[in-house]
Amino acid sequence: MPKIPPFVLEYFVGISIISLLLFIVYPFNRILINHLFAFYAFYIGYYITGIYSPEQLIGLLQKAAVVIFVIITGKLLFHIPEIIRFMKAPDGHPDIYTIFGGGVNLEATWIGLHTALFINRKKLFYFFLLTTLIISVLYASRVGIVIALLVAGFKFLSSATSKKERRAIIALALLAVFCFVIFIDFENLANNVYALRRFVEFGGSTDKGMEGRFAMWRYYATALWESYFLGYGAGNGMYAIEAVSGKDYPEDNLHNLYLQILIEFGFIGFLLYMLVVYNLSIKAFKSRLSNPIAIVILVYFIASLIQFRGTDAIIWLYIGMFIRIESKKIALNE
Repeated sequence: MPKIPPFVLEYFVGISIISLLLFIVYPFNRILINHLFAFYAFYIGYYITGIYSPEQLIGLLQKAAVVIFVIITGKLLFHIPEIIRFMKAPDGHPDIYTIFGGGVNLEATWIGLHTALFINRKKLFYFFLLTTLIISVLYASRVGIVIALLVAGFKFLSSATSKKERRAIIALALLAVFCFVIFIDFENLANNVYALRRFVEFGGSTDKGMEGRFAMWRYYATALWESYFLGYGAGNGMYAIEAVSGKDYPEDNLHNLYLQILIEFGFIGFLLYMLVVYNLSIKAFKSRLSNPIAIVILVYFIASLIQFRGTDAIIWLYIGMFIRIESKKIALNE
């Protein structure tokens, strides 16, 4: 039974106690079980990293990621008619079956995050990065494109990237920007490529994605105030918004993990989570982003501003692995 880092244990114990106390007043929500399962996933990652080497674990994760990429790209062949239909009359997202739960946006998110696992394998990294961008465009997923670019940016900063590769990236980026400005009409391109048009529409009256978020968020402050900043318990964030607004929403989360944690676990739970974010971010940058899992975690924290609900077991599995890997490095140095 390895000793778990205090900031992780305090977070999960804290949100469990807070939720159980709040469930006396508010409805019980089984999402608390999902949080406990995420802790179980963390423990698995933390435990097995003590048995196997980082190289073995990264290699295993890369193999799993390759399988997922093959499945996701392969299943697109079965959805060609839907993709063609969507391209002719784009609106929202194509109706495509997804492997990852949460729809095409979340699937584009997860394949983008898993591209980071290949930062030490240059050819595979750029191949999967291009694949992620293409799939995100087909899915009309803005977040998928942004995450792919964030992963590429962290790859550039990583100590695993050589100076020669950085110079090549800068040269290609400058050339691309020059060609884009001189030869490409962005307005015309955005009109013809729906995924790009969605960036142009961001925050506007035609942006259905953000319109749905704003419809929920406008009642957020009132709901939070009525809880006296104590929260409503795990999974009850949408219950609180619906109770205040008097409306039913199709969403099951607030599409912002930080807002979700604050309204569900109150100020105390939010502070406990931010301690997790702070400690992991410090460890990630101390590793000089040489650990691929560090990039996955950092991009997840950024993407949490527009999605996720905190019960993502796969991320907590990676967090367990990452913390143990970095602990091993410190022990080795000492």
